[in-house]
This record gives sequence, structure tokens and C-alpha cells, in this order.
Amino acid sequence: MNFKKQIPNFLTLLNLALGFLAIVFSFNQNFNLAATLILVAVVLDFLDGKIAKFFKLESELGVQLDSLADLVSFGVAPAVMMYALFQNSSLLVIAVLYVLASAFRLARFNTMKNEVEGYLGMPITVNGLIFPILYFVNASFNIVAVIFIISLVLMVSTFHFKKVI
Repeated sequence: MNFKKQIPNFLTLLNLALGFLAIVFSFNQNFNLAATLILVAVVLDFLDGKIAKFFKLESELGVQLDSLADLVSFGVAPAVMMYALFQNSSLLVIAVLYVLASAFRLARFNTMKNEVEGYLGMPITVNGLIFPILYFVNASFNIVAVIFIISLVLMVSTFHFKKVI
């Protein structure tokens, strides 16, 4: 196995590991570390794609692995972190809907390759920035709940988002 070919997949798996650890640290009420790990996962998600494209190492395995990692790091981890922070049953319902929207968005993306320019619906990685920032600025429960709802609607929407990076 060529090590160079596996670098993007290694970064993707590291992204997934950080998402899982963010969930564990959320359970342990270590929200600073959980939010930081989600932010680092965003960097890894950016790097794995750029490296795969630059070295022409893109693969179907890599695409699927990336979606699984993104679901954990930018779907489940932010939902668990915010629920653990506020422990509110209304937020639990919203967080479940957010995770479902995250999974739908990623599955739709994987089945619509090259059918639209940019993205159909908001990319899930954006949430890897939004929710840690909301935590670090001490956003209130109401703001977090509203942002979750806006995010889940935008992810499943048919709005076109341009690639920024």
C-alpha cells in the first residue's frame, strides 16, 4: 500500500476521531476541549480534500469516509455538545432533527456529484465553525436553538451555496 495515497484518508480518520473525542469530552462537561476538537476537525476536513485533489488521490472510498467523518464531527458532535451544555428537552428534539438533516444533506451530496456547481444546501462543515464559536461567545440557549433550526433548514434546502475555499 502506497503511504502517500493514504494521507487524505488518514486525515479524514483523524477528523472522525476528533469528532468522537469531542462527544466524549462533552459527556464529561469539558466543553472547551470539545469545541476546540471540532474546530481542529474543520481544519483536517479542509486539508484532506485539498491534499486529495492536489495529488490526484481522490477515491470513492475517500468520499464516503469523508461523509462519515463529517456526520460525526459536524453533525453529531455539535448536537451532543450543545445538548450536554444546556440539557434542555426542547433542544434535544431540535438536536435530533439537526442530526437527521446532517445525514440527509451528506447522503444527498454523495448521490448528486457533479450535478450542481458548488453545493446544494449548506455544507455541513460550516457547522463545525458555527457551534464552537457559539460556545466560545457564550451564546444563550435561545440563540443556539434558533441557529440549530436555521442550520438544519439550510442543510436540507435547495439553496445553492458557492464553494468559498
